[in-house]
Amino acid sequence: MIKYFWIALVLLCVLLFLFLMHEVQKEEALAFDTYITELFSVGENTFSFTFFKSITYLGKSKFIGFGSILCVLYLWIMKKDYWNMAVFSIGIPGGDVLNGWIKNHVKRVRAENHLMETAGFSFPSGHAMWALFSSVW
Repeated sequence: MIKYFWIALVLLCVLLFLFLMHEVQKEEALAFDTYITELFSVGENTFSFTFFKSITYLGKSKFIGFGSILCVLYLWIMKKDYWNMAVFSIGIPGGDVLNGWIKNHVKRVRAENHLMETAGFSFPSGHAMWALFSSVW
């Protein structure tokens, strides 16, 4: 019974993601986007700006790469957990490739009222994708 619950939950999440992807491809501003933009609108040189800028740096390739190496070393040396080490080693770069593929498929441009310059498309969030693939491990 629990097995079927998890399968149903994963399928529900996939369907929700596909629905969001469809809505984003319409290139209209979603009510959720507008709400979040207004909720988190901050000016430069504020605590909120510094906080969100710091969070953004956590998603940089160097930071994720270094953290991934530490996790793999921990699984190898401390836990001797080779299965999770392999899954993690494939999941993180695999998630990055999948994220890039989806971004290039959807091609949603970034908002113009952003405080930081970033390259690439905006959907799906690289931070969210990395969190998803690292939590699966």
